[in-house]
Amino acid sequence: MNKSAAGVALGLLSLHFWLALPTYHGFITALMIGSVVCFFFRWRLLIYIAIGACLANLAATSYLKNVQLAFIEPRNITIVGEVSSLLNHKKLDTLFDFVTSELRQQGKHSSKTLHLRLSWHDPDNVPMMKQGERWVLKIRLKPPTGRVNRAGYDRERQFVGQGIHATGVVLSGRRLESGQNDRASLRQSVFDIAVDDTNELAHQRYLLALGFGYRDGLLDEDWGLLRDSGLAHLMAISGLHIGLAIMLGWWCGGVLRNVAGDWPQAIWLPLWLGVGTGALYAWLAGFTLPTQRALLMSMVALILLRLRIVWPSWQVLLLAFTLSLVLDPLASYNAGFWLSFSAVAVIAIVHAGGVRFDSHPELTVFQHWYGRLKALVLLQLSLLALMLPVQWLWFGGFSPWAPVINLLAVPWVSMTTVPLVLAAVIFSPIEPIALTCWQLADLTLTPVLKLAQIARGGWWTLAESQGGWVLSATAIVILLWLLPLKRFAAVISILVILAGVWNKQGPENQRDIETWQVDMLDVGHGLAVLISSNNRSVLYDTGNRWPGGSIASSVIEPVLKQSGQSQLDGLILSHADSDHAAGAEYLVETFAPLWKRSSDFRDGYLPCTRGESWRWQSLHFRVLWPPKQVTRAANPHSCVIEIKQFFSINENNKGSGQETEGVSLLLTGDIDAVSELLLARLEPNLSPDILLVPHHGSRSSSTTTWLNKMGWLGNMSPNFALVSVARYNPWQLPSAEVRQRYLDRGVNWLATSKTGQVSLQISGGDIQVIRYRQDRKAAWFRPAISQE
Repeated sequence: MNKSAAGVALGLLSLHFWLALPTYHGFITALMIGSVVCFFFRWRLLIYIAIGACLANLAATSYLKNVQLAFIEPRNITIVGEVSSLLNHKKLDTLFDFVTSELRQQGKHSSKTLHLRLSWHDPDNVPMMKQGERWVLKIRLKPPTGRVNRAGYDRERQFVGQGIHATGVVLSGRRLESGQNDRASLRQSVFDIAVDDTNELAHQRYLLALGFGYRDGLLDEDWGLLRDSGLAHLMAISGLHIGLAIMLGWWCGGVLRNVAGDWPQAIWLPLWLGVGTGALYAWLAGFTLPTQRALLMSMVALILLRLRIVWPSWQVLLLAFTLSLVLDPLASYNAGFWLSFSAVAVIAIVHAGGVRFDSHPELTVFQHWYGRLKALVLLQLSLLALMLPVQWLWFGGFSPWAPVINLLAVPWVSMTTVPLVLAAVIFSPIEPIALTCWQLADLTLTPVLKLAQIARGGWWTLAESQGGWVLSATAIVILLWLLPLKRFAAVISILVILAGVWNKQGPENQRDIETWQVDMLDVGHGLAVLISSNNRSVLYDTGNRWPGGSIASSVIEPVLKQSGQSQLDGLILSHADSDHAAGAEYLVETFAPLWKRSSDFRDGYLPCTRGESWRWQSLHFRVLWPPKQVTRAANPHSCVIEIKQFFSINENNKGSGQETEGVSLLLTGDIDAVSELLLARLEPNLSPDILLVPHHGSRSSSTTTWLNKMGWLGNMSPNFALVSVARYNPWQLPSAEVRQRYLDRGVNWLATSKTGQVSLQISGGDIQVIRYRQDRKAAWFRPAISQE
């Protein structure tokens, strides 16, 4: 059983780590052939691995087949199906999940099950929808694409983990009166009652998350607080809460068993009532991954108990891990999957290591509670240390406050808040009891959230270069746990020294003043360009923002912190449009730039106008446009900057004044045709090696006159043309005509809509291009986007 479960799990996980789908198919074929060979030689483990890999291949093929529909159906189509996400009737959401049962196109009807994430086209005219209702919708589909950057939120990966096949915009729709799904509608009905009962409570959004797994009500500041304090796992229905529900059901079953007396079947009442209570709570949460894991583990343990079979905890965990992947092979692309199983694995390791909460009759009361407190402290410290690699890989950091806050908050929430929330849900039909339970649950959250405030801003980001330290620290903690320090002190000391030497020799410590980098971040429609040298950066534009978030916080901040930068050397705003400057305040507050420049009048900003120039690292910045500052800079007033490298011919010539020019970059913002013409007259010999295409490739810029009049040879032919643009944008940017102008000049065209983040690593006169969608984060599930 152990080998078969491990083999199937390894085969299923091969999907997670394999990149290109054609290569993956070859891998599957090799495994299938290998399994035949293994059958004759009785290598059973590899047979199970092949079975798991085939199941993973089936899941991947099915997912991609459904995703392809969004590519082949660019026109409007009509769908019939069911609303699958909980919706708050007090807050009309424009975004919802939908499962189709029928597609109607060109007079033909076909049965098709697709999981879609839809939004209404007109946010001011959104009808009230409820989970379980059946609707006929007219929509326009898009493939599940997202921004691809060096760090930050990976929307495409999350779509895979959630099984979302496409996104779309709803143009119109009507509700079907018949065919209601009673089971789903029941959950929505209970949720609606809870929304009304908690409407006046201060912590309503947290209570709804605890009761129903409804996290759409949590604000960005709430998520920041939960992340910094390490309490994010408590504010949604997790495996811990399912375990508490099962324990509550077990206790009630024990009471009923005593009441039933000698009835033979009553002996199993605690088991089945515990499973039933856990399943009910998991249903309220929509059977999320953590709840599935907890239910599977509980059911396996109860079946083993019923059959009087004794298994160690790691075997139960392995079987639940495998069953979870068999039920949903794509679950491994969800962060919650790894966090859930990793946490349980750490608890199992700690328990196997001798840290237990058992009590002995001969202990005094003081010794009893001291032992439990010590066990809790060791458990929290173990979770912090051993979960560090998972936290770093998925979230790029950790909360050092988590052990202390969880030590106090977990028992309190488990013993007070969760039972009260469960009671409120169970007694929903009896309004006075339900209201009382909700109010008490709200009161119990007050001290927890006040405690969490202590850790606000306490999230520690770990740079990519610190990954070696993370793995080394975790390995050393495991060794200290397994090996007695007194007997193996010399071995552990040598390993610590080797880890320090290995991490110190990383490439981040090698300085080369002739190397710099240009990163055009994938920000959708907008612009954000990082110019970096010696792990210091200057930012040109900040991207857009929206209610509750911004490009500055979701893209720029993760990229900077992953590279280990906590401060910007400089910030330049090309002009005042929101897609270029909306994140300025956030970045100034978070990264405190040493200097700031803009082409309009702003407090604390130096002018970014023609004639300004400065040196930074080995780079020379020269402002070419606009001629003067304005009150509010629009597109024609965009700050145009030429950045050119000057470096010594060799190291011995430093300080001798013998410098040569290197690669040059021209940042153009959103200048229009008139600005281009005037700039061409002022700078007739301008010929950059790298050009930021003006105004996202709009027809109003990159005129033939401008391109022909500039440059030493009578026209401008840069080696690379960079375009920051969103895919499926409503303006159909970049213009095909503009793109062709550059291609006719032999220019390498790089658009973020096709490549994701574009990084140009420049050393001397050499330019190395990295396209993150194709070169660094290529994966079988990413749409194959051509440059055509």
